[in-house]
Amino acid sequence: MARRVRTTRRLEVWLKDTSVALFVLNAHRRLVFFNAGCERLTGWVPSAVLGQVCEFVSEADPHSAAALLASLAPPANVWRGDTVTVPAVVAHRELDPVTSQIHFFPLTDTDNRVQAALGIIQSAATPSAASSVSTTQRLHVELALLRNSLRKNVGVGALIGQCAGMRRVFDQLQLAQRSSLPLLFVGETGTGREHMARVIHAAGERSDDLFVPLDCRRMPAELLESTFKRILDSHAGAGFLPGTLYLNQIDTLSRDLQYSVLRLIQSENPSAPRVMAAASKPLEPLIESEHYLEEFVYALTPMVITVPPLRSRENDMELLAQYFLEECNRNEPQQVTEIDEEVWERFRRYNWPGNVGELRTVVWEARKTCAGFKIESADLPFRFRAGVSGQAIGPRQPTRVEPLDPLLMRVEREQIELALKTARDNKAKAAELLGITRPRLYRRMEVLGIVDADSAASDNTTSVGTSEIPTAAIPETFEDTGPVEPLENGP
Repeated sequence: MARRVRTTRRLEVWLKDTSVALFVLNAHRRLVFFNAGCERLTGWVPSAVLGQVCEFVSEADPHSAAALLASLAPPANVWRGDTVTVPAVVAHRELDPVTSQIHFFPLTDTDNRVQAALGIIQSAATPSAASSVSTTQRLHVELALLRNSLRKNVGVGALIGQCAGMRRVFDQLQLAQRSSLPLLFVGETGTGREHMARVIHAAGERSDDLFVPLDCRRMPAELLESTFKRILDSHAGAGFLPGTLYLNQIDTLSRDLQYSVLRLIQSENPSAPRVMAAASKPLEPLIESEHYLEEFVYALTPMVITVPPLRSRENDMELLAQYFLEECNRNEPQQVTEIDEEVWERFRRYNWPGNVGELRTVVWEARKTCAGFKIESADLPFRFRAGVSGQAIGPRQPTRVEPLDPLLMRVEREQIELALKTARDNKAKAAELLGITRPRLYRRMEVLGIVDADSAASDNTTSVGTSEIPTAAIPETFEDTGPVEPLENGP
């Protein structure tokens, strides 16, 4: 018996000291074992991370303990008894993250209930591209790598994007962070303009002061005016000193309030807030319509950042959806670690008219509805399913204006031919269906070039202009048919 204890202790020491990176999470996802191999691989000592919870999220700072814990989080199906291998980017305390694979093994009791999960980290030159790796797991790795790259090269780890349009935006954000000039964001609603303004504010010299967002379209003019007055008065010593004033939908601002904002921009007071604004379209064309003060537009636009809509951001949609899913996992007892492939396909086909804001809402509502560890089509909110149906039907095409005379003649010809077909070429019956006299029907057939079927089958015809009408069909007198009516359409 004593020998068995010594053997067990020897195994525990061996597992603790081995160069193979081993770690164990208990059923509450707390890190309870972190051996010397993990310490050498990550730069973190066990005492700094043991006892903390691993969540399926991504972190902007790759050198934080939270980033390490996130990189060790297993897929939720491990807790259902599945043995899985996933790609991973294991965070390091000081160096770049380590591209790896993690083999997860569920540890069960005698009743086959999962009590813990063993993880074995295996370094790899590149993330696994095996077909068994789901889209969500692949994006989890790509998101970690992207956030690390953006933080290191651009300094905007709080933003997600890798398309050419967003790389240009990131370059402009870097310039804006080093400046205090007014700034205008141009882009559709939901593209993340306010979030970018907050990122600039957080990196500026006035980051400790308030960021005050105002919506020029929704706020009453009286409230906007009183707010601007308070800010202007604060420069005289009232004490309300925002660091940044962000004006959304600035293109709806009245001319009177433009003067108030212009005073803020032109203020020489060093405590004056930096003015940032957002508009759906460039402001310069509004000068010609006399809705905007020319000096206001030029004062507001020394720096302009055009934010592309989500539909033109190539593959950014998937990374953003992954980011929002992982943000929803924070501090949640149940972790959702998968999005069904059918859902991904529906996301790719959708046009996202509400841009990034709509995508965030859809993922959040689906995550809230999801009862398991995977978001499936049934979890998607009604607003998304209605939007997909609407796009399948397509937008209503605008009515095209056509020349009136050809249009009327075409409609008249279609109706006469339909009446003749319905009446089986009985002219009296066709005229009755059309609500006109029989002589008038003949005249309109002649003008429109409608061939009389009776005349084509009979040799006994009388020529009338270019049309042929059977002699028997022409009445000897018009007394029974009434007076000849004036033509309403055409000759």
